Amino acid sequence: MMLKGIVNALISLCLLAYPVLVYLGLSQGYEQQVAWLLALLLGGRALLALRHKAIGNWLLPISAVGLLLVLMALMRGSSLWLQLYPVMVNLIMATTFALSLLQKQSMVERFARLQEPQLSAQGVRYTRKVTMIWCAFFVLNGLAASYTVWLGDVALWTWYNGFIAYVLIGILAASEWTYRLWLKRQGKLV
Repeated sequence: MMLKGIVNALISLCLLAYPVLVYLGLSQGYEQQVAWLLALLLGGRALLALRHKAIGNWLLPISAVGLLLVLMALMRGSSLWLQLYPVMVNLIMATTFALSLLQKQSMVERFARLQEPQLSAQGVRYTRKVTMIWCAFFVLNGLAASYTVWLGDVALWTWYNGFIAYVLIGILAASEWTYRLWLKRQGKLV
């Protein structure tokens, strides 16, 4: 069980570096080798995701779509397919979060209930709003990722998708977390 967790963590860390790996492969002439490495990583994560049910298990569709894109890059001999992965990740995340708004519990409410099982009605409304904010974020981030692909500058694509997007995710998550703590201290979430 522990080995599976370590393997999953290593695969996830490598896939966080996906844009950098693609950039290095393209700039150093190792596109095929990097594509095969990414196929192996995405395939491994897909297999692990099949065996592990998580809240809002988006790992399986993200891994499967990523694997399909890498295989298309290998078959077509075009790096464009590799660059579409961040676009698809954002599309899947936006869709997953948006679909959760049609269910009894939104995605953010599911996460919030892991720490606060007795969420108040106001807390539920708050988590629905935060889920909507994440939906908007993923749509805008996906559009920005698409724009970097369209520009055709692999260095810019790598910079945005391998650094700036992560910083933006961190800023949104930290801001929301800080605001949620403030609301909790005010007694408005429980």
